[in-house]
Amino acid sequence: MPPSKIFRCFPLCGCLMLLLFPSCRRDVALERALALAGENRQELEHVLWHYKDDSLKLAAARFLIENMPYHFYEEEFYALPGDGRHRPQLTDFSTEEAGKAHLDSLARAGRMVERHRYKDIQTLDSAFLVRNIDLAFEAWMKPWARRVPFAVFCRYILPYRTSREYPSGLRKEMMDRFTPLLDSAGVSTPLEACSLLNARLETLMKYKKNSPPFYPTIEETYAWGGARCEGLCDLGLFVMRAVGIPVALDKTLWTRMDWGHNWGAVWQDGRFHSFAPGEQLPGEYLPVLNGRGNLRPAKVYRSHFGLCSVPGREEGADDGYATWLKSPLLEDVSPEYLERPVDVRVSTDRIREFVHASGRVYLCAYNYYRWEPIAMGCRTDTVCQFHRVGCDNIFIVADSPSGGRLRFLTAPFHADASGHVRKFIPRTDQTRAFTFPKRKRLLKRPYTLHYWDAESASFSPLEYDSTADSTQSYTNIPENALLWFTVPDRIVNQRVFYLENDSVITMDLIR
Repeated sequence: MPPSKIFRCFPLCGCLMLLLFPSCRRDVALERALALAGENRQELEHVLWHYKDDSLKLAAARFLIENMPYHFYEEEFYALPGDGRHRPQLTDFSTEEAGKAHLDSLARAGRMVERHRYKDIQTLDSAFLVRNIDLAFEAWMKPWARRVPFAVFCRYILPYRTSREYPSGLRKEMMDRFTPLLDSAGVSTPLEACSLLNARLETLMKYKKNSPPFYPTIEETYAWGGARCEGLCDLGLFVMRAVGIPVALDKTLWTRMDWGHNWGAVWQDGRFHSFAPGEQLPGEYLPVLNGRGNLRPAKVYRSHFGLCSVPGREEGADDGYATWLKSPLLEDVSPEYLERPVDVRVSTDRIREFVHASGRVYLCAYNYYRWEPIAMGCRTDTVCQFHRVGCDNIFIVADSPSGGRLRFLTAPFHADASGHVRKFIPRTDQTRAFTFPKRKRLLKRPYTLHYWDAESASFSPLEYDSTADSTQSYTNIPENALLWFTVPDRIVNQRVFYLENDSVITMDLIR
């Protein structure tokens, strides 16, 4: 975005700004943000100068600027010969299938996606921020929003972004389009406003699987009429905030199927009520999560625009391992969603063999071909502990002494609803036979059965005894092993499981 020209008549240097605002000298967070802005510092100082006579808007501007260092966006496109760029717009195609065919052709041609990251603090100009602040205050005066406290307004109405989407200039358009709907209905609370508006959004945007391999912009999702869950949440929550509804983004990494999920939560009277933008209304989404076994989360986190405490941050020095769980913008809200969260305590298997063992440990679930951290905890001697976890799930515990990769401290284990642990340490001297069915759509693909080898801390293949059109049989399966029956293709939801009596036990079937 080009720098705003509206404030060019106030060419203030940084030192003069500190004289005009002596509190800035004492405010470490604000001064840190201004320092990180680099060449963009003057744009941010223009915002503070603009609101020098309006204490409330000045406080709102300070809130945004202080927290902008934690936010970024990316420009993504297909690289073309000669430094060319191509970002397909699905609105250019008559059908989703035509759009998908175009994306497939780019992949076959070997076109690579390039990504360039930009920090908000170094790129967003004064015009964008002033416009956003003024529109947010205008929406705050609506009947359903005017009783929202200022601190809540700053966190859940004022922000110009939800996640890492490209900053959008559509706030005024969304406000003008959807505010009359709420005005005419006479709603008086955030919950009423969210329910009515979400019902309208259901007619305007849908989940679309065949989206380009880019993180969508608000403008793209709005024009396409849909996206995957990230895009739906970004647009839905952006619209909610534009009309003065305080909302936040909640997220989880699945433990009973691959990938993860985002949805919304609306604030009212000190409580949050979950909903799915463009789908389930407030009050309807929590039963969906708890009612279907594969959707039941083990941990849920709320993403904020401003800083908040991070679960486990205080428990030992940082080990340098990079994970989204360490974001200072995340709040653990698992108790709001889990029927019976429990603390999980599990002993390490071979701690004396590990050198430089870290006190920071990670609870991991098997998700899309790898163990992914879903929670951070602490280790004391040989015991690892994690707080407020939804169980009846298969986990493994790891640390990261080198900061670059995970090192497994335990065998995989099943934690039942009460947190009791059953470890899967295979007994290779005791084997059993079993015949596995193949997927109906993948009958002709070669299958391999793997078991988790606790010694090598990896999945090891097993030779099959016989194979048929729809089944594959084994006679050499170690007892008490965690298993994984897969095809070579990288497809979703090839779940880990174990055998009990004559049944396959997978977590998506546990109720």
